[in-house]
Amino acid sequence: MTVPRARLLMAETDGFTPEVLASLRVWTDLELGPLPPGGITNALRDFDIVWIRLGHRVRAADIPAEVRCRILAVPATGLDHLDLDACARAGIRVVSLKGEVEFLQNVRATAEHAVALTLALVRRLPAAHASVLDGRWDRDAFRGRELYGRTAGIIGLGRLGSIMAGYFAAFGMKVFAYDPRPDFRDDLAERCGSLEALFASADVISVHVVYDASTQHLITTRHLAGARPGAVLINTSRGGVIDQAALLAALEQGWLDGAALDVIEGEPAVGRNHPLVAYARSHDNLVLTPHIGGNTRDSLAKSERFIATKVQRNWEEISRR
Repeated sequence: MTVPRARLLMAETDGFTPEVLASLRVWTDLELGPLPPGGITNALRDFDIVWIRLGHRVRAADIPAEVRCRILAVPATGLDHLDLDACARAGIRVVSLKGEVEFLQNVRATAEHAVALTLALVRRLPAAHASVLDGRWDRDAFRGRELYGRTAGIIGLGRLGSIMAGYFAAFGMKVFAYDPRPDFRDDLAERCGSLEALFASADVISVHVVYDASTQHLITTRHLAGARPGAVLINTSRGGVIDQAALLAALEQGWLDGAALDVIEGEPAVGRNHPLVAYARSHDNLVLTPHIGGNTRDSLAKSERFIATKVQRNWEEISRR
């Protein structure tokens, strides 16, 4: 049986790997976005394959009654921006990086960014840089702290958490972790029996859990108020894992010495007046970046190649039915 050419819409094209686009054109009629606001519904109605990153949500209300799309390609592990049940009901396969453990061992951008955020926070790098740009050279104003000899606490000892355990150990830190799964890697970290115990023990707390209903606001006032004096919190997971009102209170009350976040609940609708953004403008103990953890040229190219191959394999399977 001859596999028909697929009509594919690439909705987010900034920085897309040219060689992957060329490979897709071999077996698809490829069209490049971007989509207009609300355009995801039309895309699902008119295309066999729709390729998005994190810039578009797909909710039940976005899926048309007459849906042509059979594959939604998403080169990401976090899929909280998709209604997976609604996609399944509509017969749309979500082809993603979720569960691709072997491949993902070679994609370490988010873990490296978590290290960068940790160092930026404890060494006060953004504030020091801004001071130099403002014409000052005041090294005594920016005394930071070393990681060596301190304690790291990892929440979620999965793929990224395990990588972070190795990175923190390389700094000479003692590593604790909280993860209720039975396959806990005690060769990587000492197990904490509860989040409360981890917050009470760790100088640097780094969050690496999957975001779903079970982890929404996993970290609350109770945990933050019980943090070890001088502790800092790093989050490259999803913003909704932390109760952000509680986090803001923890910074204002001094329960935490600082925080560095690559993710904020409700993103990308995060403007200048967001409470965390407003706080960060006047305090140097909160570092914010716009969900760039996995956004490197290397990781995107690897992921796009992998997903392109996976999408083609799925399209061939669907077409032969």
